[in-house]
Amino acid sequence: MIAGLLFLAAVQSQTPPAIIAPAPAATAGAQSADPARVAAARPVIDQVWPLGTYARLMRGMAEQMSSGMLAGMYGMRPEDMLPAAEMPAGKRDGKTFGQIMAETDPYFQQRTDITMRVMFDEMGKLMTEVEPEVRAALVQSYARRFSVQQLADLQRFFATPTGIAYAADSMMLMMGPEMMKAMQAFTPRLMKAMPAIFVKVQDATKHLPPPPKKKETGK
Repeated sequence: MIAGLLFLAAVQSQTPPAIIAPAPAATAGAQSADPARVAAARPVIDQVWPLGTYARLMRGMAEQMSSGMLAGMYGMRPEDMLPAAEMPAGKRDGKTFGQIMAETDPYFQQRTDITMRVMFDEMGKLMTEVEPEVRAALVQSYARRFSVQQLADLQRFFATPTGIAYAADSMMLMMGPEMMKAMQAFTPRLMKAMPAIFVKVQDATKHLPPPPKKKETGK
């Protein structure tokens, strides 16, 4: 339970919108944009989202996670997440999550760090596979939002020294230390809100029959 909450909070607070790939179902049925705009949008996307961008983003996330994000969560206590009244008396001992997990698994932190690294490496590979589709979706998105003239203006800007510098790192700005610090501040708030969120989820789904047990599904 604790490990799951730590992982969920870490991923949620460290995942900027740029990481999320557009859902194929959301774009497949959309009518193609004007061909002239599409042609004008392609070189813009080549500059702002070159192949390999996902790999850079995932490496940045992995580095941020290992350099301080998880360490901050290891220092949190159950009391920081649950009201004292809801904590069993024997559990209100002031121990941190890191201390609690180390008591049952001395290698918990090392195991979690390795797990995170492997997961981000593998996620990076998967996202790299869908990157051409993401770039194609961005071309359509830019083509719908901007005119041929506006896209030409963007392309001219990205041909300048300032534009080249901006385009090279525009997506990585979300992984900068300032942005990471701001997003990391969200983690304690998410952890504290989680019990209330679970209660709301249970309340919202209480009209549904309980999920079938394994023996009822034949598994």
